[in-house]
Amino acid sequence: MFQTLISFLQSVPFFHFTSFGILAMILVGSSWCLVGLVMGDAPKKGIDPALVQLCGGLFSVVIGSLIMVATHSYSSAPAAVTCWTLLTYFISGAVNFAMLQTMAAAMQRGPNGVVWGIIQSSLVFPFIVGVSVFGVALSGPRLAGIILLLLALIFFASAKNNAAKTPRSKGLNWKIIALIGMVLAATQQNLSTAPSYFESARGVSSIMRSIASAAGTLVAAIIFTLARLTPELKTKLLFGIKNPVLWKYIFALQTFSLLTSYLLLYPGIDVMADHGLGGMCYPMMIGSCIVAFTLLSAWLLKEKISRMQIAALVACVLGLAAICLPASVSFSTLFQRIVTIILTADWKIMSDCIKFASSSR
Repeated sequence: MFQTLISFLQSVPFFHFTSFGILAMILVGSSWCLVGLVMGDAPKKGIDPALVQLCGGLFSVVIGSLIMVATHSYSSAPAAVTCWTLLTYFISGAVNFAMLQTMAAAMQRGPNGVVWGIIQSSLVFPFIVGVSVFGVALSGPRLAGIILLLLALIFFASAKNNAAKTPRSKGLNWKIIALIGMVLAATQQNLSTAPSYFESARGVSSIMRSIASAAGTLVAAIIFTLARLTPELKTKLLFGIKNPVLWKYIFALQTFSLLTSYLLLYPGIDVMADHGLGGMCYPMMIGSCIVAFTLLSAWLLKEKISRMQIAALVACVLGLAAICLPASVSFSTLFQRIVTIILTADWKIMSDCIKFASSSR
């Protein structure tokens, strides 16, 4: 029945249009806020972040394999292509593990919203690779978008630590750790996007790609845990396994991750790459995620939004919008659209936003 539903959805023309790809990227990106919230909250609950990823990777591999067998979602690509594609996603999953560990460490030292913004500002690099390697068209507005996203990164890095009751920690500064996380995120994003540029690699099913990525995370988590295993860590791990909060994290993260990867993420990337827009996938996903997570940090974590952070968000949104414009759109057309938006804007909503920002300083 599940496979019949998937086959039906694949037969609908909408799921082959760029509009589906754009919608899928935005929905997946927004869902990633859950990952950031968990990785920031787990240490506060006495749960080792690596344990969350280890159990989560195991959960995804097992459940994903069952789904693959039940739906017969195997690879139709040649054996060699299947191997290198799955290896790419496996490495991507391992790098993603390292990135999330780095992010968790930075979030324990600095403001979660700003840390998330710095790391996810790596969204600009897959687009640059798409332009320089895979032939994604670089128009004037898209070039402006890249510049705006780089400015957003600078603004995020310049933001002060306004986190409520953030304890001082020894070791590297949280900004340095966040920048390391940004490099890892850029690497992971390029690895995840690259196979979709090749027609032959698209024969590897979405669920197989999801399993390979989860396996990379699982193996990296096991190696990382064994390498630093001490009596104290054993005690902490045993506490974490018995803690029901851990299993809530895993169920929420992995179930949602499998569904979005199988139904939205990889199909959406394939559609975008098929129309020569693969480099825009991560900018769209992470741009929407940055904005959503920053607002959630202010709402749930009670972190104050600084002026520099607001400037970073504005630059991020404008840069994202510019990158997502069709290559045929000129600066004059872009200017006309901006003027139209300003003239038709709901000034009451804008006023409320300004009041909120002012009260948050």
